[in-house]
Amino acid sequence: MAIDNEIILKGRLDGNQRNRLVRLLDMLYTPGELAHEIGFEVRQVYRVYIPLGCPHEKDSTGRLWINGAEFRDWVKDLYQKRSLGPDEAFCLSCKKTIKMISPEKYQKGRLSYYISNCPFCGRKLARIITKSKRIDDQP
Repeated sequence: MAIDNEIILKGRLDGNQRNRLVRLLDMLYTPGELAHEIGFEVRQVYRVYIPLGCPHEKDSTGRLWINGAEFRDWVKDLYQKRSLGPDEAFCLSCKKTIKMISPEKYQKGRLSYYISNCPFCGRKLARIITKSKRIDDQP
């Protein structure tokens, strides 16, 4: 269901929760057990993970079961770090990757960066280029 370019923000785990994913075993968990094991609310399973395509199965009574190892692999694949293209920035208002239109280059000390505006909401976007030596455009 997730598109490669799309960055999914709902259901992201913090550092402690990502570290707890390693503890999941190759066995079936109920949503409550899974939530307790990782450290989030049970409703997050039903509201976020199941609609996003979390691997699960239902038994004959309609109870939901989630394999721990499959869930761990699915989360790591879905929420992996995405890299932006050289002419892209992430708009915090629109919550999506935006292609920078006519960016202006700035330099402050050793930091070089581009500033542009989001074409959808008008927010100012910044994209860091380098943190190394000073770059002089003048000959």
